[in-house]
Amino acid sequence: MACRKEHKNVDLVVKDLPINQGGIGRHKCAACAYEKGFESGKKHIDSFDIKDFIKNLPESQKGLRRHRDPIEAYELGFYHGQVEASKHLTIKDKKGISFSMRNFGLSIIAKGILNVIKEDNLPYEHALGAINVAHGFEILIKARIVEQHPLLIFDKSLNNEKIKKGKDLEFQDLLDNGRTIDYSKLPYQLWAVTGYVLKDEKLFKDFGLIRNQIIHFHAPLSLSLPELTFKYSFTLIEKAINEWWNKSIFEYIKVFDRDAYKEIFNKLDKLEIIVSYQYHKTKGFEKIND
Repeated sequence: MACRKEHKNVDLVVKDLPINQGGIGRHKCAACAYEKGFESGKKHIDSFDIKDFIKNLPESQKGLRRHRDPIEAYELGFYHGQVEASKHLTIKDKKGISFSMRNFGLSIIAKGILNVIKEDNLPYEHALGAINVAHGFEILIKARIVEQHPLLIFDKSLNNEKIKKGKDLEFQDLLDNGRTIDYSKLPYQLWAVTGYVLKDEKLFKDFGLIRNQIIHFHAPLSLSLPELTFKYSFTLIEKAINEWWNKSIFEYIKVFDRDAYKEIFNKLDKLEIIVSYQYHKTKGFEKIND
């Protein structure tokens, strides 16, 4: 069944969501999914069979919604519906805040990886890629913590005196008057809040120092930034997001460059880095069956 709705306004909302051309979401109308999510969010309907709903959605490959992930569209609509109903209260916004941070962080990481696989290495291309990947993971860790409570990513320097008492505390109040936890303190905060321990905390710390060196001084000349960035991305970040959200960096790489998969998987093989996905000639990548 084909979708016959125009969805002009909704298309502008879902146009930047990740692409999905596989599974039950293939060719389904992301705009319809967003509208249903918005409706559920406004009514705070949590007990909903999202997969069954997606399966029965009308199909659509029109305009800006073409190939957009309907599950992501539903989740975004749900968040916007909650915001509409709750007037942006910070605690009620935590799912939506985390969702936005997650998509932004993964997009930055995907872009950074594409920077470091370039062989011509335009001036500081690899260094900029490393910065993006480290910054992206910092955002993802904070997104995971925000799922528990947005205040937990801020340190004690939050200036309460500047926030008017008696008003609803909004996330923007925290951004305007507080300071988020430093990169170096994130592994402990992540463990304390969620119980998750990073697979290689030393790698996290060392890569953070490299990022600081690049930001404040210059790119290191004695290190292979592509190799280090791949190791950081696929032994640390990929493992974490697989467990946290059943997500993969590969899902976001395809948004920017679908032709990069072969080169990425060849580099992973060369570095003997094992991931849960493999190269697929037509799809680009596919999950390895256990």
